Amino acid sequence: MKILEANHLGFCFGVRRAVAKARDLVESGKSPIYTLGPLIHNSQEIARLAESGVVPRDKIEECTGGPTILRTHGIPREEFVKAKQLGIELVDAICPRVKVPRRHIEQFGREGRTVIVVGDRGHPEVKSLSSFATGSLYVVSKADEIPDIEPPETPLGIVAQTTQSLSAYDSVVAACRARYPDVESVCTICDDASLRQDDALRLAREVDLMLVIGGFHSANTRRLAQICRTVLERTHQVEDTPDLEGIDFSGVEEIGLTSGASTPQWMIEKIEKWLASRLG
Repeated sequence: MKILEANHLGFCFGVRRAVAKARDLVESGKSPIYTLGPLIHNSQEIARLAESGVVPRDKIEECTGGPTILRTHGIPREEFVKAKQLGIELVDAICPRVKVPRRHIEQFGREGRTVIVVGDRGHPEVKSLSSFATGSLYVVSKADEIPDIEPPETPLGIVAQTTQSLSAYDSVVAACRARYPDVESVCTICDDASLRQDDALRLAREVDLMLVIGGFHSANTRRLAQICRTVLERTHQVEDTPDLEGIDFSGVEEIGLTSGASTPQWMIEKIEKWLASRLG
């Protein structure tokens, strides 16, 4: 059985930068060290960081007494205000690419545009982005979710959650342009996300079975699995080796491997070792 790796897997730039900041703080001897929410969407790496003294907290009020690392997805504007009021030391690990749609949302607000974010409702990045709107903002994941905005001549500004698929973004933009006369769109999908998706799709067309490695809470990992399933039904998302036990590998000669942007290299190697030892 042959294992083929995608060209783009493991940590993306933003996650690698955030984890490095956390480890630098640990090495500096500071304690305690907090993160507001999980630093990244990978429970195994979060557990490793916790063993080193990096502790996730759900609320900014729980982060007093030590430096607090801001997660890659960003935090809502009101959390920045609370942190300042409480005198909390903030360490900015927000992915620079996540700050790009935020800047455009703020600019659209200054221009009086209603904002549409192409993204997943409830996702931490989208919650953060939405908090920086100064006017009306809507979150949609596909074209048929676009609201009826009154008056019809309302100028619109469209951005994307950085890990969205390009096809979803393009379909929303096209639908908006067909319904509203003044639409300005800025594709803020991260280059890494686009490359990762294209690469995974290419590999899925070449193999018998596809494994997408990454956290079940990771939106970009789930999206990779969804994209691969459009061309290969035998696509499985796995977090860790126990998830491999129930997969039927019969008749498989080539396995493709890709991963979400927050999947550490050590987890990819662990999966590969299991495959080599069990399937030879």
